[in-house]
Amino acid sequence: MVVHVAESFASGTASAIADFVRNYPDAEHHLVYSLRAEAVVAPTEFDGFTSAIEMPAGTVARIRFLRDRLRSMEHAADGVVIVHAHSSKAGGYVRMAVRRSRRRPLLYTPHCYAFERQDVSWPVRQAFRALEWVLSFNTTAVGACSPREARLSRWAASSPRVVTVPNVQPPDLPKAEPSGQNRRLRVVGNGRLGPQKDPEFFARAFAAAVASHPDIEGVWIGGGENQYIDMLHEAGVEVTGWLPRQEALDIMATCDLYLHTALWEGFPISIMEAAGMGMPVVSRRRPYLAGVDMPVIIDAPEDLTAAVGELLDVKRLDRARRDTVAALSRNSDSHQAEALEQLYGPLVGASR
Repeated sequence: MVVHVAESFASGTASAIADFVRNYPDAEHHLVYSLRAEAVVAPTEFDGFTSAIEMPAGTVARIRFLRDRLRSMEHAADGVVIVHAHSSKAGGYVRMAVRRSRRRPLLYTPHCYAFERQDVSWPVRQAFRALEWVLSFNTTAVGACSPREARLSRWAASSPRVVTVPNVQPPDLPKAEPSGQNRRLRVVGNGRLGPQKDPEFFARAFAAAVASHPDIEGVWIGGGENQYIDMLHEAGVEVTGWLPRQEALDIMATCDLYLHTALWEGFPISIMEAAGMGMPVVSRRRPYLAGVDMPVIIDAPEDLTAAVGELLDVKRLDRARRDTVAALSRNSDSHQAEALEQLYGPLVGASR
């Protein structure tokens, strides 16, 4: 039995957990979650879980709830109960609620450590880092979503096992329509409009590109802070607001080029979605892409102008599409299934 705990079951985290469930079918998967108020979650996103229960509001209430829930599940189970916390807050809740044991190993996937944030001060980041180090002593294993996250998960003095579990393309993605000479090139970004995704970089990049290439279009799929919505509108970018996941993917598939501008990430699910649709990716040079040879990397917003100029050529756009798929070749279902076997397999037999 694997019990997935998610503080915010939406967007990329929901997609990543669904991939884990799909690529490790030998286990019975349960979900303990809370929802993000502004994010729409379709009922189908709970498919594949044997049970799904929502946590109450409030940090203390959630820790108490998890303590009771996990202990009762352990007592009712015939074998080991693997508790897999997803993201920093859920990782804190779980590891403060119960202690790891052979019968109840505690796993953790940060999906980007909080100390990677760039919207808080250096002392706050160091406090996050110190807390993660303390909690690592109550961690059986870490399922890191990228090689960089794996390196960040190796702590001095504590020794949780670390396995890199690559993010993968979700199944049944709509296919992007191939660009033609008679249609405008549409540039798309997505995610919550806040500091992490750095929509200001996207707005500046699109404004620079459209000044030289007035026939291109820009769209941002998602919602968030009004200041960023206004900023994107001023740059000529359409903002869809929050949409159900399938509707968001369908709109993304009408675009030609995905521009990823985030300041910090674990490893972006949205890049995998774009590649899975057959869409080329222009990505900002950031540490979370270390070791991944993305075909088009930009350092400054103004660099998008030259990239778009090249990709307006259909042949170059097709080549960038193929090169994006090749760069992400190890982010596959087969590689994830192997990694999940390494992560979960030794623990399933721990109580035998």
